[in-house]
This record gives sequence, C-alpha cells and structure tokens, in this order.
Amino acid sequence: MIHISDLQILQPLTAGRLKLKNRVVFPANQTLLSEDGVVGPRMRAYYAERAKGGVAAVIVEGGAVHDTTVKFPNYLWGHKEEIIPSYMALQKELSKYDCKTIIQLVHSGSRMSSHDSRLPLWAPSDVRSAISPEIPHAMTTDEISQVLDGYEKSFKNAVEGGVDGIEIHAAHEYLLGQFLSPLNNLRSDEYGGSMDNRMRLLNEVVMLARKTVGDEMVVGIRINGSDLVDASLNNDDYVEVAQNIEALASVDYLSISAGTSRDNHMIVPPMDTPEGLYVDYAANIRAAVTLPVMAVGRLKNPQLAEEVIATGKADVVAQARALIADPFWVQKLNEKSPQQIRPCIGCNQGCFGYLYTNRPITCAVNPAVGHERTIGHGTETSSSGSVLVVGGGPAGMEAAIAARERGLEVTLAEPSDTLGGQIPLASSIDPRAELRTIIDYQIDELYRLGVDVKLETPIDVSEIDNLKPDTIIIATGSQPRTSPFTSDGSIPVIAPIDVMASPETYSDTNIIVVDHVAHFPAYAPAEALKDAGAEVMVITPKLFVGSLLDQATMVRTLRRLASKGIQMVPNTGVVKISDGLLHVQDTLSGQMRTEEPDVIIAAVGNQAVETLSDELTKTIHYSNVHIIGDASAPRTILEAIREGRIAGRSI
Repeated sequence: MIHISDLQILQPLTAGRLKLKNRVVFPANQTLLSEDGVVGPRMRAYYAERAKGGVAAVIVEGGAVHDTTVKFPNYLWGHKEEIIPSYMALQKELSKYDCKTIIQLVHSGSRMSSHDSRLPLWAPSDVRSAISPEIPHAMTTDEISQVLDGYEKSFKNAVEGGVDGIEIHAAHEYLLGQFLSPLNNLRSDEYGGSMDNRMRLLNEVVMLARKTVGDEMVVGIRINGSDLVDASLNNDDYVEVAQNIEALASVDYLSISAGTSRDNHMIVPPMDTPEGLYVDYAANIRAAVTLPVMAVGRLKNPQLAEEVIATGKADVVAQARALIADPFWVQKLNEKSPQQIRPCIGCNQGCFGYLYTNRPITCAVNPAVGHERTIGHGTETSSSGSVLVVGGGPAGMEAAIAARERGLEVTLAEPSDTLGGQIPLASSIDPRAELRTIIDYQIDELYRLGVDVKLETPIDVSEIDNLKPDTIIIATGSQPRTSPFTSDGSIPVIAPIDVMASPETYSDTNIIVVDHVAHFPAYAPAEALKDAGAEVMVITPKLFVGSLLDQATMVRTLRRLASKGIQMVPNTGVVKISDGLLHVQDTLSGQMRTEEPDVIIAAVGNQAVETLSDELTKTIHYSNVHIIGDASAPRTILEAIREGRIAGRSI
C-alpha cells in the first residue's frame, strides 16, 4: 500500500539545468497529429492535456533533422524554420501548468521506408533494418556533415522557439544508434570500427547541441539500455556509452529504453510482458554515472513507479502509454486517489497499432486521445434527466460513467450476474489478463459515482415502460454468429466464447480453430485449449495468422503459440464438413485436402444482439435511443469504449 503524502515520485528534482516539479515525464511518442510539419492545435492539445494532468515535462515526439529523416506522413520538421512559431505556442501553453517543454530531435536512419521522404534512406552502411523494405545508402563523410548541419538548424529552431530543452534520440536503431551498433555500422573510416569511432557521430551531435543552445537550455539523450540482440550492444556496452556521454560535460539527463528493429515489438512491449521490464538497464547505468536517469518500460503502476524512484534505480519515470490512457495520472496521485487512475491495458491497439497503419494516435481505454479539444478534460457539459443503460459490458459501463459524470441519473441493467461482457472470459488466459483491469476500473467508477447497477435484470419494452427513462442506451453486445460452414453435423462446431468458459473439457482432443477474424477470438481459445491439454491447429484463409493485430502483439502472440506447439496454417479455407472430415482448400493453389478434428472452433465473428433495439425502433414513443458497441456492430473494445463515452456525453 502506498502512502501518498511521502511519495518520492511527487518530489521535485533539481539537477543542474534540469529542474522538474516531480519525477514523472511524458516521453516522446509518435502521434501523427502534426499539421504541415508543425505542432498544430490538435497536437498542442494532446500535449497540454498531459501538462494539465500534472506531468513535470513533455518531451515532444521526434522532429526530423534532415529531409531524409521522414518516416511517416504528418511528421514534424524540426530543421525547418516554419516550426518555430508552433514551438512558441506549445511552450506558452505548457508553461501555464509549470510543465517543461523538451523537443526530441531525430534522424531515423534506415529504420523505415522512403515512401514519405521520396529520398534514399541514409545509414552508416548498406545494412537493411529488419522492418525496412529497402537497402539504405551508405553515407559519405560529406553527407554526415549535412546531417550535422541539419541538427544544428534543428537546435537553433528550438532556441528560437523558446522551449526548455532538447532531447537527442540515439536509441531504437535510429541513425545515431545505428552508428553505435556493430551490426549496422560496418564502416572502416573514422566513424566505424572501434567503439570510440562508432561513438564519434553521437559525440559530435552532443557537442554541437551544447554549443548551439548555450548554457541554459536542457540537453538530454535517449539511448538504449540494451539492443536486446546478442551480437549487438548489451547493457555493459551502454554503460560505457553513458559514461562517454557524461564525460562530454554537455548533457543534463539520460533516458534509457531498449530494442531495435530486430525485435521491434519490444520497443513498445505489449501486455504479456512484465511491468518495469527495462528498469534494471536504467539502474545499472544510473549506478555508473552522476547524470539524472529516466527509466521507461511499462511503468504504469504507481507502486512500481514509486519503487523505482525510492530505491534510486532512476531519478525520473517516463510514462508514455500510462499517460495516454490517463493524462491525470499524476494529479490523481496528488489528490490521494490512485484507484481512480484509468489503467493502460498494454493492448497497443490505438497507440502503436494505429501508428503502423499511418493513422493518428488513439487509445482503447481513453477515447479522448487525439480529440482533447472536443472530448478531453473540461469539455463536458452538465445535463439532467434519467438514463437507462441496457448492458454491462465495456460500452454500457463507459456510457453510464460518462452520463453520470455530467449529472444525469443513471440506471445500468445487466441480465447476467456479472459486469464486463465478454472481457472476463477473454482475459482468462494469463497473457491477456491485463484486459480485466479496465473493467475493474469501470466497475469501481460505477459505484463511486452512484450509478444504480442492477444485475440479473433482463430488460424488455414493458420494463422500460415501467421505468420511463428519458434516454435509453442499448449496449446489449453481440453473440456468436451461426457457423457459416456447410456441415452434416458430424463434427461439433463451437463458438470461441463457449470454449473459454471451460477449456479443460476439451483436453486430449484434436481441435482445429478456423480463424476468420485474425484476432484474439481465434488465438485466446487456441492457447487456452492447448494449455488444457488439447492438440490445436489454427487455419485461416488469410495470407498469414494474426494480420489484424498490432505488430508488437502479433509477434509476441505468434511466437508464444508456436512455442506451445500450436500449428498455424495460412491460405486455408473451409469447404465443408462431412462424414467426420473437415474439407479445406488452399486459397492460392486450389488444392483440396481433409483434416480429421474432434472439434472445430469457429472464430468467424459475432453478430449484434438486436432484439431490444429492434423492438424499440418500432415503438414510436421511444425516440431517444442510442445503440452502441457490439449491439450496433461487433468490433473491439476500442470501439465499444469510444462509443460508450460519446453516447454518455451526448445526452
């Protein structure tokens, strides 16, 4: 149990030029919210929300230092003068909340593609990054000088913009990290070979930064604590890098992360990874230097974050996803209400997942992300009247919370004896257990706010006539779709949700999961069944398994399933079930074959439960009806919570 009054994490930090009101910062994270290469109103509101919530500093996502840097559309152009007024506006906004503005500057090297820059990728050597489709151009010494000029322009723009500091990104196999790495840097000139030579460009950038920004501005560096690859730099190597940086006497803090494109999924580690997984890397570096050190890596839990600071493993915790999920994380600690922190569930769906589809950032548990100006904190309006929410899944609970926050009288009716919809079963396997935390939070909020929760309460039109609510929100969810397979009934076909309730029933059976969803309704039951002792194969007509998962979650999930002996077969469509055989066809070659499972799990998607909504649409005197979440169309928890929040705000 943490004692709020003496939390070290809430204490100020004064370390030379780095002066913070507490020990929590919002680190750089790609948002795709920029407008014409500058920090526009939408991005400014995103960062301001975290400043309002109490963070000591916002580190603005990486701004390009050269034309060859751009790796996404809507990227910041740190080296162009047009960005200066937007820096000024951001600094003015964040300083209202005693929040420091630090601008991260970056060259992405060969990590991505040239689709947005339309220029060859630049790198120390012609070594392809694991996530890039292209061989990069090995930079000449003249091109290295051009990049240094770009850094200098970017540093000057930050000074002109009046911000508090800059952060040099040298982690995650970005260009400066590529020069450090013996895997990426195969040069034989003064920038390659020995560790001293491989650190040369980083040293030049650091010295140029201090020379350009002067004696007052904060200069930080983000480096890895480990590349997480045996043949590359380990934690001991990065201790040496950190000591080298400190010896330059130009830097005010180190931010320690981990990972490269070779394990890109571990840069934003998903929910099946331990909390605080990179803290020890930071702690070892902290023990070797006197510079303040920022730790990262799933530090969402106040107890863990406090332990990191209190035990001296780091001086600051840098929380990205925790503060995306709840911008007011720090304020809620200050107000002695940590139980009201909306939890990040590590799903990566709207943050990291949206990034790799070139969509602006959002969040599965916080629909206001990227829309702070319209549905963020303080934009709520008060209202009155009575609301009946039918259904206690994530959508219905979120709608009830949002409506009650605005002053409405809210009744939530759930026909079963538990809240949470499908999430309790979906989170019943250990790698997905963190899903449960968001519905636990919602349940706590329902009771804290005084929502009248009625379990085991089926609702029909006659019951609504008795209650006479002013507004009705239908959140009745979805149910398994009837199997689309032609079948003579010779093999049982079971819905995923039914399997999750009792996977042990199917131990010692041969099971095929037919995956039409490319998501966890296929993979969670496959894993639960395998853990229970069944033999499991997943087949899908898609080109590969897991295609709709974010990249980090997909890699972790497929590796885990494979390690357990679950066979995964793509390009395989079901033709029919007959005479105890599953007839399938290769979707590319057209070749037919048969399988002989004992049971088939049909992960073919759900269908909306529409009985009540259909009845209400036929009833003229009930016009103020909102249908949300799976009751409208079966999708994911992201859409359910978003539509619940919007419905509760709109009535």
